[in-house]
Amino acid sequence: MKWQLEISDCPTNTALPIIGHQVNDGGVKTGPYYLSVETVIQALQQTPEIGYDADGMRLKENNTPTFPFGTIRYSTDDTGKFQRVTMMIPKQQFDIRYGEEEREFYHIGFPKMVIQFLVESDKNNQMSIRETRLYAIKDCSQPITDDTQLYVFPYPNVGKDNGIVCWGQNQRLTIKDIVELERAFAWFLSAPFNEDHGIRSTLKFRYFREMIEGIKELPFDDEWLLPHRSTFGDLFN
Repeated sequence: MKWQLEISDCPTNTALPIIGHQVNDGGVKTGPYYLSVETVIQALQQTPEIGYDADGMRLKENNTPTFPFGTIRYSTDDTGKFQRVTMMIPKQQFDIRYGEEEREFYHIGFPKMVIQFLVESDKNNQMSIRETRLYAIKDCSQPITDDTQLYVFPYPNVGKDNGIVCWGQNQRLTIKDIVELERAFAWFLSAPFNEDHGIRSTLKFRYFREMIEGIKELPFDDEWLLPHRSTFGDLFN
């Protein structure tokens, strides 16, 4: 695996001016990852691990963290105290619970989503999820770029203006490694949904409990989505 870095003389995001792609041995490219100059310098200054290529030549490699599945962008601040991990969750159906109906599960469709975690490390390198934002995006074959339109997450437990996830009583979720963020959306789903922060869609339901009855067992229709006032690139400004 190798990194390809692109530095623009007129970056659209001056805080993260370097665009990086990971290219595996088969030529498959993933990314883009938007990086700060400080992040790249810090990575280059790390003590490299020594390995060998197929011809026996010595390799010097700098490792990034092990990313959660679905990661589409990663960055850190200058101190390394904060890490921002942004992931894509495909459109699919999930089983959820509502309120105090703990024995009843409802199978409903969810849109394609981007979820962003701000992870904070303390002086003992213990990590906690400081903030989580969740937005819907349309399920199309186009790659996610800074210009990708964000849509309001249509169901409760997420702020409709700022996209911030309400974790209820679990306000200080701790993890040992950022790869554990793969499970964080499952934690969100496992908590019962209620009417907090309401619903917002093109459908005419007033309450989520009413909405559940109208859409359960149906695949999510992107025509139900309402646009947010921001794009994917705004999540990093």
